[in-house]
Amino acid sequence: CVMTSDGRLIQGTLIGYDQLQNLILKDAMERVYQLPISSNDGHNNGEDDEEEQEEGVLELVPLGLYIIRGDNVVMISDVKNEIWDEQQKNQFKEFGKAQPLKPVVQFIN
Repeated sequence: CVMTSDGRLIQGTLIGYDQLQNLILKDAMERVYQLPISSNDGHNNGEDDEEEQEEGVLELVPLGLYIIRGDNVVMISDVKNEIWDEQQKNQFKEFGKAQPLKPVVQFIN
């Protein structure tokens, strides 16, 4: 699984790399997460909310054989398929419970 500098999450089988960290993945797929937006305007009825949540939170975009330039690579990780399967089985309910990240601030004297 590779995270790129623009935030894309690409999973596939690593079949090649070089000294510049250029990567070649086979059977690559981009994992696109789309969390449902909750609106609190009071104009929604319960049926609309249920339909939006039934839509897929995860979209897998097939890429096939894929080359990623080394300067775009942020992180490379080995991923167990059981983790992905468990997330899909739970319908990504844990994602909505996450706390927002605090901003990173650098003080220069």
